[in-house]
Amino acid sequence: MTDPNVRVITDDELATSLNVVRSAFLGPPVTDEQVAARRPYTEIDRCHGAFDEDGRMGGFARAFATSLTVQGGELACGAVSAVGVLPTHRRRGYLSRLMEVQLTDIAARGEPVAALIAAEYPIYGRFGYGPATEAVTLRVDAGSVRWLDEATGRVELVDNDTFAKEVDALYDRVRRTTPGHIVWETDRWRVYAGVQHWPDGEEEARRNAAKVVWRDEAGEVQAAAAYRVEGKWEQNRPAGHLTAEILVAASGRAEVELVRFLGAVDWVRDVTVHLRPIDDPVPLALVDARMARLQDRSDHLWVRILDVPATLGGRCYATDGSVVIEVVDPMGFAGGRFRLDGGPDGAECVTTRDEPHLVVPARALGAACLGGHSWGRLAAAGWVDEAQPGAIERASALFTTARVPWCAMTF
Repeated sequence: MTDPNVRVITDDELATSLNVVRSAFLGPPVTDEQVAARRPYTEIDRCHGAFDEDGRMGGFARAFATSLTVQGGELACGAVSAVGVLPTHRRRGYLSRLMEVQLTDIAARGEPVAALIAAEYPIYGRFGYGPATEAVTLRVDAGSVRWLDEATGRVELVDNDTFAKEVDALYDRVRRTTPGHIVWETDRWRVYAGVQHWPDGEEEARRNAAKVVWRDEAGEVQAAAAYRVEGKWEQNRPAGHLTAEILVAASGRAEVELVRFLGAVDWVRDVTVHLRPIDDPVPLALVDARMARLQDRSDHLWVRILDVPATLGGRCYATDGSVVIEVVDPMGFAGGRFRLDGGPDGAECVTTRDEPHLVVPARALGAACLGGHSWGRLAAAGWVDEAQPGAIERASALFTTARVPWCAMTF
């Protein structure tokens, strides 16, 4: 068995690469129309194929340039997507070689971090990725819910074109101040709104989904959602189920008001909103918080740090302080000893020979870098070695954020 040859694919290999991923994810082959639709949005020079000794593509991975929001700023980020290995080529080093070449490419482009959504938890920690954010599903018992206060602002049903415009502008404003979020281009929102053609079998559902925005007292759009209702009756009583795949809100108040509306839609007994933060405020806005449940909690955005000084020096911190972190990285991207001096107004991170306060693998630094996991939790799980007493407490105080980081998108 020979090692796979990993290289950038050619344009005429795009269909093959998409079919590799489809096969790995148990999907049907792509159509010519689907290949044509994806070509303008695919950076071919960031698409890597892994080829066997017969020249057949057995694995594939792509990335695209984006920005990752951190506390007080943004970092250039290589977003990794569409990773797959054919079932006939598994356990032969294809993924390992793809990850090595892809991370080298991302680092060479000057992007200090890579990020992805993992299909399975155990895969990417081997390559230095850490689970940086989590997500939950919000379920509300609409038929019996009561709210602590009266509704404010106003809700407006909008057409698809208006929704695409409003949610695009709203998300861009929200993502700039919400650690864990990435850029979501206008064309993606137009697809989601059912305005732009995207042949994936879901176009009609997107086009027919109800679109709604919530405006504050000043008339500004502060929340938006698209939802579908599955009509159902039991014992001659309405028992419909409303689902919002995504809800964008500029504040906790905006989210509460839009969820309040969703729960009041006629003939709806329960509401599901996917991809919410683990500290979602909706339950606490109810007379009985048990009428809303945060369930299916799981990892979501994974982060791989490639440039430690740029990453840790590119965000702000909750308090003034310093910590020396030794990073162990067998892949060689982030290894070394670094001194972080940070505070609410910014930070500096440099290499140092000082004795370390913490010794961590690259995956632990990825898990902690946004503030999604406290250093105390990581240490309790055995991910971190405290080299000097008090370092865990000091690092946790530095990295904490007022709200947990999270990512509202899947890519």
